[in-house]
Amino acid sequence: MSKPREVHLKDFLKNSNLAVPKSPPWVHSTPSARLFDIVQQEKLLAVKCSIFKGEKLCYLFVGRAAYKTRDTLNPEPWQLPSVFVMRFNTPPPLKRIHPFDSGAFKTGRMPDYLTTFGLDDFNVGSDQDQIGRLISLYFDTPRRYVDRNALDQEKLKDEHLLNMSHAKILAVSKLYNEGATKNCDDRAAAIELQVEQDIPLKKENLLGVVIPEEYLRTPGLRESILTLTNIIETYRLLPLKLSQHYGLVYDCVESVYKRAGIGI
Repeated sequence: MSKPREVHLKDFLKNSNLAVPKSPPWVHSTPSARLFDIVQQEKLLAVKCSIFKGEKLCYLFVGRAAYKTRDTLNPEPWQLPSVFVMRFNTPPPLKRIHPFDSGAFKTGRMPDYLTTFGLDDFNVGSDQDQIGRLISLYFDTPRRYVDRNALDQEKLKDEHLLNMSHAKILAVSKLYNEGATKNCDDRAAAIELQVEQDIPLKKENLLGVVIPEEYLRTPGLRESILTLTNIIETYRLLPLKLSQHYGLVYDCVESVYKRAGIGI
């Protein structure tokens, strides 16, 4: 009898007959302090990464503006996020795909039932079909993924005949089914994409942008953004913590989808 082996998430996805639905748009979030540089250069830059040493990477999440910066009590507009919503006819090649934020994993913000394994155990490769397989496995549909409505773990076990050799697959399922905590927010259930090149911003790939409304008071900014995309969504600076603005940002991203005719 052959000895049992652990099943890695990457291999499980590739060897499955899971459906590969069209991926939701890709989303890049950044503090608005960087907005003018991005508009000037008309691209998202791959920059030196503190997690993957020696690499220059541009990070995006699938479907949601999940990236978050350090919270602050009384933010200024330039501390609030700006968001770039993208869909490509020919996507840039991916370096890695993770089912969650790799930075949160490496800095100890993920639960220990996940971090008992190594980060590379959850690298599912660079094949873009893996995005759709992840969504099918854990959420069934892109709409359920965007809504963070994960499938029940017991249903997953029964449907795919999972056992303890599939511990890494089950760990991601548990992560996706848990709610946000102080240390573990929506980045825990958003698919992370790494691109090792600059990403040009053009009308054919930039569906829309989301920015704090105060920025549109700057002469020429609206016109400059409209050369890159037809859709600008704005949200207000409220007398709340920075983190309490994210609901507004998510609503604006959803509005971009609707205005761009993207069905999820």
